[in-house]
Amino acid sequence: MLENIKISGFSDEISSDFDTQLQTVTELGMEYISIRGVNEKNFSEYSIDELKTYIKPKLEEYKVKVSSIGSPIGKVFIDDEEGFNKQVDLLEKLCEMASILECKYIRMFSFYMPKGKNPDDYRDEVIKKLNIFTEIAKKHNIILLHENEKDIYGDISSRCLDILKSVNSDNFKAIFDFANFVQCMENTKECYELLKEYIVYYHIKDANKRDNQNVVCATGEGKIEEILTDAIKNGYKGFVTMEPHLVIFDSLKDLELEDVNEIIKEDKGLDGKSAYALQYKSLVNILGKIEFRLNKFGGDDMKQVRFGIVGIGQMGGSHASWLAEGKVAGAKLTAVCDINPAKKEWANEKLPKDVKFFDNYIDMLDSKEIDAVLIATPHYDHPVIAIEALNRDLHTLVEKPAGVYTKKIREMNELAESKPHLVFGMMFNQRTNPLYQRIKEIVDNGEIGEIRRTNWIITTWWRPQAYYDMSDWRATWSGEGGGVLANQAPHQLDLWQWICGMPTKVRANLQFGSHRNIAVEDDVTAFVEYENGATGTFITCTHDILGTDRFEIHGDKGKIVVEGSKKVTVKRMKESENELNKRLTFADVANLFRGEGMGDLFEVEEFEIPDQWGVQHINVMINFTEAILEGKKLLAPGTDGINGVILSNAMHLSSWTGKDIELPFDEDLYLEELNKRREAEKANA
Repeated sequence: MLENIKISGFSDEISSDFDTQLQTVTELGMEYISIRGVNEKNFSEYSIDELKTYIKPKLEEYKVKVSSIGSPIGKVFIDDEEGFNKQVDLLEKLCEMASILECKYIRMFSFYMPKGKNPDDYRDEVIKKLNIFTEIAKKHNIILLHENEKDIYGDISSRCLDILKSVNSDNFKAIFDFANFVQCMENTKECYELLKEYIVYYHIKDANKRDNQNVVCATGEGKIEEILTDAIKNGYKGFVTMEPHLVIFDSLKDLELEDVNEIIKEDKGLDGKSAYALQYKSLVNILGKIEFRLNKFGGDDMKQVRFGIVGIGQMGGSHASWLAEGKVAGAKLTAVCDINPAKKEWANEKLPKDVKFFDNYIDMLDSKEIDAVLIATPHYDHPVIAIEALNRDLHTLVEKPAGVYTKKIREMNELAESKPHLVFGMMFNQRTNPLYQRIKEIVDNGEIGEIRRTNWIITTWWRPQAYYDMSDWRATWSGEGGGVLANQAPHQLDLWQWICGMPTKVRANLQFGSHRNIAVEDDVTAFVEYENGATGTFITCTHDILGTDRFEIHGDKGKIVVEGSKKVTVKRMKESENELNKRLTFADVANLFRGEGMGDLFEVEEFEIPDQWGVQHINVMINFTEAILEGKKLLAPGTDGINGVILSNAMHLSSWTGKDIELPFDEDLYLEELNKRREAEKANA
């Protein structure tokens, strides 16, 4: 682990019982806590004598030290003079307690603002009172750590910067809380760049803007890994303190203005101890990735990632050309591999002379010529080669689909999860499409409310018989492992679940070789159900020369319609359908049926974003490279690849068995049915 980084955490999120807190952190291997709640009391409520006779001996018993005191200093209204004067006295005591604990940091805030008032009107008063606090800290040689948090003056980065510059003291510095900036709808990377010269401490907490929900670190929008990578690379030494906020804990009610149930929803099956351990594991994984990255590529001089490509057919050849042309900053093509001897001639003619050619992928993986591999082979080989690459500690990027059947993909994913220092991605290039990114943002932000129905008709995959006759492996169970679901539609299956979520049940009718001389599906009509009762359909085929591409997402507060994967119409209702249903009279409804006033119920936004094939693929590689070098969050994590295959496998299984398929489904049964078709195909060859 990075020797200059120390992991701490607010241990009262484990339990209100102090012994349980200390026992848990020592079991996890932690040596520090940020002390806040002790036996159902805030630490600040204890006397100095109680600190000396109970709290400090307990800490010594478990060999645990204190990184900071999580105080409530500054959590009073700016116009509450009596409350402020009490906090002045409290800070004097806390500084003494910090000295006894040999702890130099006290966390604090910059005052609640009166409801409905402009915070800027209180700016001078905030600075004045923070200066009073800072003088007390200076007297005791303590550093006050200002935490950015919603509802206080220093909630957004610009006001945080103002108070840090204005107080301008070595005894008044910044804590950087990722989740709190997310919940204030700020870009954490921009906040970090603005404040980094004042940051001396990090709170590891993550969140999503959509619902302000706290999530396990590095799974939200806080950009934790990316920011910590930059901070550590540039010399940060100190504490990263976990403040998970994944479950409701006893002392939370004393820290928030709002009802805590409105802030945090308790995760199913998680208690304080398990949630804390989950956050700790994720943080250790992040730090392990950063250490691996800095050791491999250096600190100030970040080197290029050396790529090798397995499979240089149509798609792999395009990837090789883009890399060779320098279109992926920070990346260099150093090796390619293909079993087709003709591809060696292509490589010699089209690629730089220093790119090595291999006819065996194991030799390339063992060559020490590459840091990362991009796999663009037939589908069955994707997880097989990925497993070999991951076992050799190579960053791995897999073309779609992740594989043919989920059982093998799950094996690949489990290996990747056991190697958190490696970057594992999927070539889901449509996730970089601004059109679908915008749609996902609209859905995630709740702008069309709760989803009620999703429909995607994507029949623009017309393929003549000549296409299938080009290669023996095309449209076969043994070669591709499926038809339109395995070859043409994986991107749409991924986007469908990425934007709308995974269903819980699938019912499908597939036609196999219905209009072409092939064994696999070329016509699909699938029906799905979601956990909330919503329904959806997915229709695709390869025999519609006049094909349609129409994606609809219907929510209780609006609707999104995408035509041709480029033109988008968003209708946002001014009130939800549920609210309308309750208040409209029969006369109102009659008027609406006549078209009167319908336009007053919603607002319309239209935009069009042309598809940019190729640019999207390059953007995935850029993102993948930045994840390796800088810790940026992947747009398409490799483990996400299983979701689209779950959908396609469930559709196959439903059609084969004539039954509804509940997710998760019987993966052994699917593989058994698939192998029957592979064997029959082999017997008829």
